[in-house]
Amino acid sequence: MKKILLSTVILFLFSLVVVAQDGPAASPASTVTQKVGMTDVTIEYSRPGLKGRDMYEALTPVDKIWRTGANAGTKITFSTDVKVEGKDIPAGKYTFYSMPGKSEWKVMLYGDNTLGGMVGNYDEAKEVARFMVKPVSVSPKVETMTFGINDISKESTSASIVFMWENTAWKLKLEVPKTW
Repeated sequence: MKKILLSTVILFLFSLVVVAQDGPAASPASTVTQKVGMTDVTIEYSRPGLKGRDMYEALTPVDKIWRTGANAGTKITFSTDVKVEGKDIPAGKYTFYSMPGKSEWKVMLYGDNTLGGMVGNYDEAKEVARFMVKPVSVSPKVETMTFGINDISKESTSASIVFMWENTAWKLKLEVPKTW
């Protein structure tokens, strides 16, 4: 009798785990891909939602390193060498990290993509570039964190990498080589 009861409990708990895995992700995955000039730019990230919380108080650690998204760190890939905020960035895949602040954010491109969300092991020596950005206020409120590639120039030689969440947005200027 005890074996049957124990087997029933184990089967019930296992079915809960299986059902939980079939539901929607708390922070759904997203990919943004944009061709700027002849350069493919791809941002892969998970999109946390506010869900009644304050971005700065509950979700982004002010003045501490954050993986700039949910789950694993946000990745950005450039198919050619580019410039971001005037700094040379070789073609490749990088992880976005940031240090959110109320009046200024530090945004870093990190060369080691194995770190993921484990910011405790962050090593400044592995940064490819660091940028200081001034956040601006946006309205209406952006419930789910969003990255975009906007403001593509008429000549398709520049664009903006854009971050938006809650009432906060920032941009990084992206320049690509003119090869046509």
